[in-house]
Amino acid sequence: MKILAKKYLPYFPIFGLGLYIIAFAFAASTYPGGSINQPHANGYSFYHNFLCDTMNPITQSGIINNARFLAIISHLILSFTMITFFYILPKIFNVKNRNTILIASFGIASMTVFIFMYTEYHDLIVTITGILGTIALIPFFIELQNFKNKGLKKLAYLCYALSIIVFFIFETKIGFYYLPFIQKITFGLDASWVVWSCLIVIHKNKASVNLFHQNKTEV
Repeated sequence: MKILAKKYLPYFPIFGLGLYIIAFAFAASTYPGGSINQPHANGYSFYHNFLCDTMNPITQSGIINNARFLAIISHLILSFTMITFFYILPKIFNVKNRNTILIASFGIASMTVFIFMYTEYHDLIVTITGILGTIALIPFFIELQNFKNKGLKKLAYLCYALSIIVFFIFETKIGFYYLPFIQKITFGLDASWVVWSCLIVIHKNKASVNLFHQNKTEV
């Protein structure tokens, strides 16, 4: 069972992201419309709606949101996808130490809290998720200093920088008009980081299996 989990679990975040995008696209297509920027607009706007707008019971224009149920389903898919990702993320490193344990622990905690983003406590959940996520990424960046894949390192730093910008705008409301668009750019880069990290773990697992079989053959 442990071998099967090691072999197939790194594929789950990649599959989960794909499933989330499909489910969210369907939810967004049924969203009546309305955002903070444009309350009376029709349909979902890539530039003006937040991802979580589709989970609101009532739209900004006061219309009942029929997209809510499917949007919550897509959000739950994303939440469990990211919980799995933070369990896998430390495995890109060749060591297992206190930092890798902290990465997994606080990352999973952050995404567990993230599950409740669809509730009335949305703003509080954003804050708690951001704090826990930052705590998880501090030891991650410490370990990342000795990581050889420069491309992934640059992407991880960029993703975190954008996340800080998103969090700052959300908390201060400075430049809030542009936040929905920035949020989606950040999500796209985060998704790339997730997929890239998982592919590294998949490659490592395959290499270890091949080495095991090679040693077994030589014996």
